[in-house]
Amino acid sequence: MIRKYEVISYDVWGNAREGFQVNAAYSTGRVVEIDPDATNRAINRRVGVRGVTWDGDPDCSLYGEVKRNGRPALELQAIREN
Repeated sequence: MIRKYEVISYDVWGNAREGFQVNAAYSTGRVVEIDPDATNRAINRRVGVRGVTWDGDPDCSLYGEVKRNGRPALELQAIREN
């Protein structure tokens, strides 16, 4: 079943050596539809990013981080439909 997600953008502090910290999270106002079994590549295409790996619970939130350095990239929050 295809799920709808709200795209959340991060303001991130830090670096790869000392670690990253999400300072703030902002709604982008974008909604994307993603299959819960989608691959990293398929999610990246849908969201419009490259080099991001995804983890989390497809029923709640998916968290993306840059594969190269582990920097938090985006969050996809599942939209609850009644």
